[in-house]
Amino acid sequence: MRKRKSILFRLFVRIKWMVRLPARNVPRQVGENLSWQKRRWSLYLLRFSWARFFEEFGSFICLLCLAALSFLLISHFIFQSVQVLGPSMYPTLANTNYYWLNRYAYFLGDPRRGDIVAIKDPSGLGFDVKRIIATPTQSIYISHGKVYVNGKLLHEPYLPSKERTFAYDLESQDEYFCLGTNQFFVMGDNRGNSCDSRSFGPITRGAILGRLIQ
Repeated sequence: MRKRKSILFRLFVRIKWMVRLPARNVPRQVGENLSWQKRRWSLYLLRFSWARFFEEFGSFICLLCLAALSFLLISHFIFQSVQVLGPSMYPTLANTNYYWLNRYAYFLGDPRRGDIVAIKDPSGLGFDVKRIIATPTQSIYISHGKVYVNGKLLHEPYLPSKERTFAYDLESQDEYFCLGTNQFFVMGDNRGNSCDSRSFGPITRGAILGRLIQ
């Protein structure tokens, strides 16, 4: 099978034919007549090559626009790059590092205990990254450096071995929370340096933006 020439190659050849066209309108010899007909045919094909060129160029622009639109849709509604600022999730997440946020994670299911999520900052400035400790209708009890959910000691293997959890108010030894039907309790893994639900209270489902991919 003969290999098909590219459009640019054919265009270059036909331009050469145009340059070599004679100044006279009617050729005198038979050989020149055949050559003249070939050149006229080349000019005819050249006109349609330009049409094909603009057609393919338009197709390329359309594909480029579709690719840009797909990227915007994916980055805003499915995956988004977020930067963790602050040491509240140390050592699980490092300060200033970038992570992927799966915004589609909770479209078909509900957030679960242990998930690391991005939430709307209660102050209204940006977002925070925290870990879900308790889900709706559960109770949280913080006492003597330990966390109890529904009266049972919470197992937290993601924390350093000597990490302890205390109430946000240092004068209070114990702290108790009871969640509503649309509330979640979140905390940072760096319990001694984290502003979380111990200070601003439980968050609603609408404040959860998505789940982080580690």
